[in-house]
Amino acid sequence: MTKTTKGNKKNRKGFSLLELIVVVAILGIIATAVMLNAGQFTYPAKVNTWRTSMESLKNALVIHASLHGGSFPGEPGSAEEIEINTWLANKGGIYLDKRIENPFNVSATVNICGSGGTLKPLDTATSGGCVLQYTATNITDPVTGIKIENGRIFLEYKIGNQTFQLNAP
Repeated sequence: MTKTTKGNKKNRKGFSLLELIVVVAILGIIATAVMLNAGQFTYPAKVNTWRTSMESLKNALVIHASLHGGSFPGEPGSAEEIEINTWLANKGGIYLDKRIENPFNVSATVNICGSGGTLKPLDTATSGGCVLQYTATNITDPVTGIKIENGRIFLEYKIGNQTFQLNAP
């Protein structure tokens, strides 16, 4: 008599290789979906970081002007000065609590678009190129008639394809 082993499948322990592969595949699909959707939540934070940095830069330039006879620093004068943090440091001190970084491309330096007074067009903020354009202009005080050099600044920066402008005073 041969013995048949009915119920052999009932006594097994653990999962088969096929079942484990299916579970890992499902978990991979779910993880991919979560990672793709997580990127949309970081972009608004980067935008707010960049706007805050530009407001801080504007305030630093106003502080510079108030401590230097009302004059804002001139445009970058050399190729080394086009990096914003170097430029501010070379123009009489830095008035920022932290360095300005490009949140869209952390490895890229934040460059002013132009040197020697010749400003170049802004590049897009996400490409890591020039993302900031700065111009200091002369104004004449309407009361005294005295000409103030670099008396007004125009600060433009890009977020994606949109350009934003901060002026002072």
